[in-house]
Amino acid sequence: MSEARATIYTVARAVGVSAQTVSRVLNGTGQVSEKTRAAVFAAIEAQDYRPNAVGRSLRASRTPMIGVLVADIGNPFYARLHRAIERRVAGSGYSLMLMNCDDDAQIERHQLDLLRSYRPTGLVIVPSIGSSLSDDDLRAFGHVVSVSRVLDDVHVPAVVTNGREAVGDATAELLAHGHTEIAMILGPRKASTTRDREEGFNAALSRSPGCRGLVRHTDGTRSGGEAAASELLRTHPGVTGMIGFNALVTEGIVSAVRTAGRRCPDDVSIIGFTDAGWMTLYPPAISVIDQPVEEMGALAGDLLLDMASGKSVDPGPRVVPSTLIRRGSVAPPATTKERKA
Repeated sequence: MSEARATIYTVARAVGVSAQTVSRVLNGTGQVSEKTRAAVFAAIEAQDYRPNAVGRSLRASRTPMIGVLVADIGNPFYARLHRAIERRVAGSGYSLMLMNCDDDAQIERHQLDLLRSYRPTGLVIVPSIGSSLSDDDLRAFGHVVSVSRVLDDVHVPAVVTNGREAVGDATAELLAHGHTEIAMILGPRKASTTRDREEGFNAALSRSPGCRGLVRHTDGTRSGGEAAASELLRTHPGVTGMIGFNALVTEGIVSAVRTAGRRCPDDVSIIGFTDAGWMTLYPPAISVIDQPVEEMGALAGDLLLDMASGKSVDPGPRVVPSTLIRRGSVAPPATTKERKA
């Protein structure tokens, strides 16, 4: 005979509290002491109790689900971000619904309309390029956290990295190696991440008189990065250093440099943004601004869980710093004579 299934009542009896108290712990509502909360979770684990999600959603005003809306599911950054959020909320009673908007503001609104019908507990969003979302639009999702990008008309907690300072450090790295003509291949103009990184690039160059910076904006894809890098190598042969906006753009830069018959780092030094496994496989391995994707996702999950439990969370950005990883793709530029040889 199989063992009887654990219920909210068996958990309550084990702890010596009411079923209503257990329910408050599970839903993150009401006033429950930390001692009681810990005892309830211990009993839940000991009895292998699994709350009925359907029943909970019928009784509660919101379903135990968190929506995750990303800008481009094809970008490995977002897969890593989703996994990090999922790991952080695991065991909390919430499930995740991953949605993609292809960086299109119209698709973004359609996806949010669909998500709204589920009455989720919260939303993690990477806003699309040209997004017109406002605080009023997001209020229906209960608790909202923005990641990577921010919107001027949205006042919610945000998790970002220090793109301006990080790109400034990467630019300074190239300048320190003697590069005087450096290109920054960026993402879409309207993205807050693009603005931050472009500002960092220009600020670093402004401190080095006589050095020239060239900027190209792309759609943030490998093909966009490759096209921009190819154009620069063709029209500005004096460029000896390039910085990529993200891992996909950096991959496009590497491809363009090889296709043009140029050598890295002898002819063109390269620094990417956001590390990727392939960057250590190329000869040479690619230096990169390592964006702390896992830490960003974990923090976004923490903020949502805090808000869902009734804690007060101030709006505004939380900055998780990126770091420059030095590998073999940066070196002093070869002389014109050496390049011709």
